[in-house]
Amino acid sequence: MTSSGNNSASNSLLASVDLAGSLPIFPLAPGGTLPTSLVLPDFRQKRLLFQHLAHPGQVHVYRTECRAGDRLRVQMLMPVLPQGRAVAPAFAIVAQSLPYSADVRKLPFDLPAGYSAVVAPPPSELMTPLRDVLTRVHYYPGPVIDTRTLVGGQCYIVVWSPQHQMGKYALQLGHSWPWQVGYWAQLPRYWWQIRGWFGQSRVAAYVAGAGVIFIGLLAAIVLREMMKGQGDKETRGQGE
Repeated sequence: MTSSGNNSASNSLLASVDLAGSLPIFPLAPGGTLPTSLVLPDFRQKRLLFQHLAHPGQVHVYRTECRAGDRLRVQMLMPVLPQGRAVAPAFAIVAQSLPYSADVRKLPFDLPAGYSAVVAPPPSELMTPLRDVLTRVHYYPGPVIDTRTLVGGQCYIVVWSPQHQMGKYALQLGHSWPWQVGYWAQLPRYWWQIRGWFGQSRVAAYVAGAGVIFIGLLAAIVLREMMKGQGDKETRGQGE
């Protein structure tokens, strides 16, 4: 295999692991304007947002409070679904002050004074799909916007289809791994939700759940035996 082939395989593996480590969220349908946008916790933690453009011309807007200098990274992903039903929409990051602004006229609404935006149009062609190593679902990778805010305030993500198409889409948000213990404990539930959203078999979720339960029971047994051994050792020490 050539060096470029090795690099391509390595990048694909990294992207697949990155998808598996992103916290999945299934928010309610957001409003289509900045004032009616849906609030998200933040744009820092790695998240996979699953959503659906339900009718032609629909616009989705999400927002969060940003601090000056915050990194804003968003990638559009097109889910590979059994019967299609996916869409490759455009998206944009909107904030009061960005390092640069591009294609603002392509937005589905006019920006208020003082706001700037970076627009990522729909991809002209679909690339090789990526596979989530945990759920084994696939996504076509889309464009990425990776920028920073210059001042604090509300930051927005706008999603729409210039061709007025309908269908499901996914966004990968953020740049920091969710290292909380609760995230890893809920992996079977996340697998169940994601595979259901994709219309895929959920057998893997049952297997994963059984694996987590087995590991938990094994850890409890090992911990109990260690504590028992420590107690016996202390008892013998006192007897001597």
